[in-house]
Amino acid sequence: MAIASPNENVYYYECNNGQFRLFYFMPARQLKELCDKKRISRKVLEDFPDGVDLGCTEADFKRFEEDYNYTIPLDPRALRNAFYAIFSTTRKWEKFRGSGFIPAADLEGHLKKVDGVLKKEKIILEGVQPPQEKLSLRQLHQSRRQQDVLERKTHKVLQKLQVKGINPDLTLPEQKFSDIKRQRGVDAKEVFLKLHQQKRKEE
Repeated sequence: MAIASPNENVYYYECNNGQFRLFYFMPARQLKELCDKKRISRKVLEDFPDGVDLGCTEADFKRFEEDYNYTIPLDPRALRNAFYAIFSTTRKWEKFRGSGFIPAADLEGHLKKVDGVLKKEKIILEGVQPPQEKLSLRQLHQSRRQQDVLERKTHKVLQKLQVKGINPDLTLPEQKFSDIKRQRGVDAKEVFLKLHQQKRKEE
């Protein structure tokens, strides 16, 4: 039986005691439309006939762009910040362990607000780059430390943000997000969870 994967753009999260990993899912339907408009390499349909599942990291987005000649028009850091703002608003988020989906519109609708809050607090995200391979070991260490400091400062600000539409009395899975259109088949959440667990073992 086919996987009941989402038939629209969604974000998939895995959370573990205050830490999280965020993934971006593009359905096969969208990939085909991009191919028909010649905006992406047709190779993507061969490699991802059921849709593509990307980690919301600068490295994953860049690799996808290099492999398929398509730039995802979203900032992965901004997406992670928006998710963290939602996540840290929910009940018992620091102890929550689990996974689930958030419709793209529900997460992306918070990008502007979160960006405005961070800029107001003078947390400038532009120009902050992930460590480069050509840097010396000392430079890499300094760059990673800067990234860690920025992330801690960002998270501290976002934890104080009350996100509109999120009920602080409910856990993350209990929130009322929009319904997700899905293809018929077995539950995709469990399949994605197993895939990412396997990826972690291989890394």
